[in-house]
Amino acid sequence: MKPARLLLDTNILIDYLAQRQPFFGDAAKLRVAADFGDVELWLCAQSIADVEYILRKAIPLERLRAMLKGVTGFCSVAAVNGEDMVAGLDSEWPDLEDFCIARAAERIQADRIITRDAEGFRRSPVPATDAATFFEALKADCGIEYEDVSNLLRA
Repeated sequence: MKPARLLLDTNILIDYLAQRQPFFGDAAKLRVAADFGDVELWLCAQSIADVEYILRKAIPLERLRAMLKGVTGFCSVAAVNGEDMVAGLDSEWPDLEDFCIARAAERIQADRIITRDAEGFRRSPVPATDAATFFEALKADCGIEYEDVSNLLRA
């Protein structure tokens, strides 16, 4: 079985790093699925900067940067460029960040965008779903099931 190529939305990365409940469990399962080779995880480069901006008041900067660097050990990073930004500004997408994530997902030929805001990606050529729905499909299609690992895994 070829691993599913998943691009994680910024909110999933925040859930993982900040261990936000009740969302951390699904984010942690994505990490474990990547460790087992069942998925290939990607981030949009912009998400790293966005997460630092959002979490820097809650997590000391040195620790936060170390955590973000650690994430790049199990997530590849897809870039967006100036052309993408201009296209986003010219687009009818209401959220430039979502446009950039969708563009990065398209560029890496992702199978899915994993998000808690699938509605924000309704214009995306790459389908978006939440992690729970992805794991239900993984179980139904491949017989692979991941239990709750949030108590074992910390960011």
